[in-house]
Amino acid sequence: MNLNQLTYFITLAQIQHYTKAAKRLDITQPSLSYAISTLEEELEVPLFERQGRNVSLTKYGEIFLEYVQRSLQILQTGV
Repeated sequence: MNLNQLTYFITLAQIQHYTKAAKRLDITQPSLSYAISTLEEELEVPLFERQGRNVSLTKYGEIFLEYVQRSLQILQTGV
């Protein structure tokens, strides 16, 4: 898990669309898909329910989102 994956996760959770999130992040959609699937594999839980390129958070994703947001806020405060 790395900071890029966490940033991608937050952006996808907010936008709920792979192509639009990738565009905002200035990466390709396959790169975003790979980063999220790698993160899900590492955590061993699904973070998103997929409906085509649209997504919504699973219950695990909602819980994880809270932790990620707090963690990145703490890092930003430290910077």
